Amino acid sequence: MSDKLIEEQIREINRKLDLILDDASIQRQNREAVNDLIDDVAVIGKDIFKHTVTQLDDAGIELDGEELHDLGFRLLRNINNMGMVLEILESFTDLAKDVTPIIKQIGLDGVQKFQEFEQKGYFELLNQITKSFEAIISRYSKEDLQRLSENLVPVIDTLINIADPKLLFKINSAAKALKEINSADVEEYSVWRLMRQLNKPEVRKSIGFVMTFLQNISKTETKPK
Repeated sequence: MSDKLIEEQIREINRKLDLILDDASIQRQNREAVNDLIDDVAVIGKDIFKHTVTQLDDAGIELDGEELHDLGFRLLRNINNMGMVLEILESFTDLAKDVTPIIKQIGLDGVQKFQEFEQKGYFELLNQITKSFEAIISRYSKEDLQRLSENLVPVIDTLINIADPKLLFKINSAAKALKEINSADVEEYSVWRLMRQLNKPEVRKSIGFVMTFLQNISKTETKPK
């Protein structure tokens, strides 16, 4: 083997040894750093423990070592249960994330519907109805309202009868006719003029209507209950 080849192998061996020494130095430094960190953490932990003990002592709280020991074992025994609780909390969190947009959309739809009701005047109508009820209650006594409550069925029957389209048409016609009458323009009728008017078919029909109306009222009043 030539001297040149031997020198190259020696240089290669030295280079590898340098690398090994550098790596060992780095590992030693890391170990020293870790040890320093452990020492620092231990010191801080001791200080925190002493401070905590002092605070608890000042607050009059005593810690039982056995109870802490039992608590630690109970925590270890219930790790699975704690995991289940965490899973449930995660499930609730995921559910809240899914439900939040729905609730938000429902709120937006509700606000939009309230705005629509306000634009259509529903709230103003409700306010006016409330004022009307307040006016009715303030105007009538408790006894009047009690009588109304006792006779509510006949009142509803009357309203239902009035709601009949034929009757409403007749009432409307009568109201229009009464509205068109001007008391200042009403002519006086003598007996002879009245007799002549009785010969007209429309007058006789009107009189027949009045008579039939009065007869029906009489029949209704005498009808047995």
